[in-house]
Amino acid sequence: MADVAGPAPTRGRPRDEHTDEAILATTLRLLKDAGYRSLSVEAVAGATGVAKTTIYRRYRNKADLATAALARMTPVEELPQPSDDPRRDLVAFLDEFATAHEAVGVDVIGSLLGERDDSEFVELHRQRIIGPRQQRSRQLLRRAQELGLIRPDADLDLVMELLIGSFIARHLAGRKRPPRWAERAVATLWKGLEIRG
Repeated sequence: MADVAGPAPTRGRPRDEHTDEAILATTLRLLKDAGYRSLSVEAVAGATGVAKTTIYRRYRNKADLATAALARMTPVEELPQPSDDPRRDLVAFLDEFATAHEAVGVDVIGSLLGERDDSEFVELHRQRIIGPRQQRSRQLLRRAQELGLIRPDADLDLVMELLIGSFIARHLAGRKRPPRWAERAVATLWKGLEIRG
């Protein structure tokens, strides 16, 4: 298995946040424009005017850089904490997911996950992007169970796979996300999860 430790440690002066933002924003743009295969530290350095050594002090390689940029795009830690309205929280979570993936491009995400030749990228993507979002979605659905809103035997991972899958299926069919899509998707699935008296 690939080494999936965090970003490369820094030495000396503290990081310049503006430089970090420029590096990651440029990485996202290049991912969207040219894809992961064409991405390189050299290309990011050239587009930002930042020295390659500066980037390598922050990120070990292309996989580290690309996944850090994708994770920065939608930081889970900045999402609101679960409330007493987990259904509303789930809608907000799903909206955030869809908006973020549309910003980068669903096709780009799909091509990234198909990079089987770069096992480090796949592992880092699962660790930094997929894992934290799975954990957050389970947290929201467990809250609904604690409040007695959905069945205690509900398969929480399957619930999210169905919701995320509906977004991806719509994209593959060439259909744009309609207004209130997340609200409608959650409402449809919620009917099968509710505890019926």
